[in-house]
Amino acid sequence: MNNFKIESKQAFRIIGYKTALHEGSTIHSPQYSSPKTAFFKELLANGLFASLRPYSDSRYGYAAVALENGTVHYYAGVQSAQALSENAEELYFPESDYLILSGSGGLSRLAFDKLEDQAFGAVLTDEFAYEYSGAAIAEVLLNGDPTNAEVEVWVPVRKRQDR
Repeated sequence: MNNFKIESKQAFRIIGYKTALHEGSTIHSPQYSSPKTAFFKELLANGLFASLRPYSDSRYGYAAVALENGTVHYYAGVQSAQALSENAEELYFPESDYLILSGSGGLSRLAFDKLEDQAFGAVLTDEFAYEYSGAAIAEVLLNGDPTNAEVEVWVPVRKRQDR
């Protein structure tokens, strides 16, 4: 399990489209996988995801899971400092330490799910020096190929105060 590290990241913003996830009750739930996949496929099919590419400041594809006003939302989009495209939403990520988990091979959705399960099930335990901070979680597709994916999951963390 040497596929993770703690890394400081500057603040950044993604723009994209979002949907509410009603299948689970926390920021991370296995029940989110299917609706995330369906939403992303819909964005690809209707051309909305492709419409974001001119706004992208990065070659990576981004998705995020965020808790907003008691509802978990899933975003799919691009990192951008440009003005919003029509009907798009924006999500800010604060400057923070992040638990960065890396994986490769297979479908991106399965790789993201596996890394998020690892983060919340095996790494962010009571014995770990960091804990989840409550901010949005980023899913980053590094190679642009969702069928043979190279991915990272960025979980915002803070040092535990109980140490």
